[in-house]
Amino acid sequence: MRRTLFAVILSALLAGPAAAGAETVVAPITPWQASTEGGLCRVERKFELGGQPHLLILEQTAPGSAFGMAVASPLLAELDPAQPILLGFLSGDPGLERRARVEPNRQFGKVAIVTNLSFFPPAGEPHARIETAVLAEMDRVTVTQGNTLVNFASGSLGEAAAALNGCTAQMLRSWGLDPEVQYGLQSAAFPEQEAKLARELRKAYPPRAYRALQNGPLEVAAIVDPSGVATGCKLIVSSSFPDLDAAACKAISKARYRPARDAEGDPVASYWKTRITYALSETDPVLSRP
Repeated sequence: MRRTLFAVILSALLAGPAAAGAETVVAPITPWQASTEGGLCRVERKFELGGQPHLLILEQTAPGSAFGMAVASPLLAELDPAQPILLGFLSGDPGLERRARVEPNRQFGKVAIVTNLSFFPPAGEPHARIETAVLAEMDRVTVTQGNTLVNFASGSLGEAAAALNGCTAQMLRSWGLDPEVQYGLQSAAFPEQEAKLARELRKAYPPRAYRALQNGPLEVAAIVDPSGVATGCKLIVSSSFPDLDAAACKAISKARYRPARDAEGDPVASYWKTRITYALSETDPVLSRP
């Protein structure tokens, strides 16, 4: 029953044309291997076909339901970076159409990277973690575009999801937060005046960074106490420019927040994370936030 229900949910989220080419299946040769290299939470599994290596990676930069995925294989040589790919996770599902960043790779030939994948049950999006039960029902990762159809026969993705959750739980603890409390939240922390915060982030663009043409994306998290005050800032992904990172942290630390509420509805300490892109225009710095 659970599998049938999940298949219906997934099919409602997915859409795309049928595969045009014959499917090529690559088999795993290692178990899932977890790492925290670079401060990221990552799990990867190696595959092989005809002596050629292939790789599947799931990754998170911070606690949450969303994760990124990278697939690396010489069988992806014909992928067109300008066109979307279809990602499939169950037999018979049409595939989730997503834009991927496609890059050459010396060892694997081509790598396709997709960000912000998130799957959750009808009860709603979970707080601070991946829904392991949902990913446990996924038994493959297929990549389709044109005549390319590669099936990474991973088996259940539940183990990979559990490993990522274990890693991000440790991240929450390092922020002074109890993972179990965060998982049971009724509502998450959120800026009281999001538009005002966006203006403050724009104004915070350091003149020295602007003159030096420094720009780029970064991710930060405000640690928010039960009264809605930011008590700290965590740099999750750096822009590679300390002035930009510090400016973003200063702005989100000055903002006021609606505090998170626990399972009983009481305000509790939590966090609010966001991705910010500082970009340069011909006149003024431009801030974009997804």
